Amino acid sequence: MEIVEIYDFLNDELLFWSGQWKNGEELLSKDKIPVTTFDERPLSNIVPFYFSRVPDRPMEGYSTLGRVYDQCFEKNILRTFWANAVRRDSRQYIYKEGAFDEDALAKITSGVDGAMVPTDSDESLNTLISQVPVSPISSNHAQYLQYIEADIQRGSMTAGFTRGEASKATATEVTVLAQYTASELGKMARDRDSTIESATSLYIRMLIPLIDDKDKTVIVTPSGAKIVTIAALDADWTVFAVDGGSTPMTDALRKNQIMQLLPSLAQLGVPPLALKEEVIRLFGLPESFTKEAPAPEAAPVATAPAAAEAVTPDTIGGV
Repeated sequence: MEIVEIYDFLNDELLFWSGQWKNGEELLSKDKIPVTTFDERPLSNIVPFYFSRVPDRPMEGYSTLGRVYDQCFEKNILRTFWANAVRRDSRQYIYKEGAFDEDALAKITSGVDGAMVPTDSDESLNTLISQVPVSPISSNHAQYLQYIEADIQRGSMTAGFTRGEASKATATEVTVLAQYTASELGKMARDRDSTIESATSLYIRMLIPLIDDKDKTVIVTPSGAKIVTIAALDADWTVFAVDGGSTPMTDALRKNQIMQLLPSLAQLGVPPLALKEEVIRLFGLPESFTKEAPAPEAAPVATAPAAAEAVTPDTIGGV
């Protein structure tokens, strides 16, 4: 049985319809949308997740691979044609009928290197047996493959060097391509985070009609165990998705940018110890590097020797 779930946000109604129920002339049920936002606006329980959206259809998206699917399919067709051509590329010979007996033909077809096949014919051997020519594949196929590869490269969101492909690009070009790739991946990461945030907010709002204040629902939080109540959940929550992972390419760009900003940050008055801790954290250096080196011991101060008492006639004889 097929059931269609319809959300009417204008009239705040949740409708269920089925073609198998009274020939589709009546609704199965019509109720108020149970899940609402903090300001009592109806909320759907559907959270779309699209990396690539259709501009004029906000509830639809298309696959990122779909942009280059036709090119990949065309490349597979060309490679299949080449594979069949290579399998047919074998050494074949034409011989004069009646010039060789069955034993001689068996030696030829066995493929033994240096096999000698005798014949009683007085004609030249060149006319008795000759190789069948095999035409090479046209160079147009190789050029067509290059066009397909170029279309795949343009349709892909990542640069070639991210897939391990060698390129002749300069360091500046690679940096620009890396920034473009990072921006595309960052856009997709933001779409993913937005979906996580929407799903979390929806989950919180769905818990409100399900929780009974008479039953104590306990959850574990970083600050300890807490009892969940409707009053605690029924609030204007702001949810942020924190990305705990990163790619090696984005890490390299972040490290390069921070190293370039170190002189400017020092001139702006950032404490050197804070800059040191950030560099150690960013590069994953041992925490022992954060310890301050012990101050060198002060060298003992040499005291000047006492001045020698002058010897005079008065001091000698006490005179």
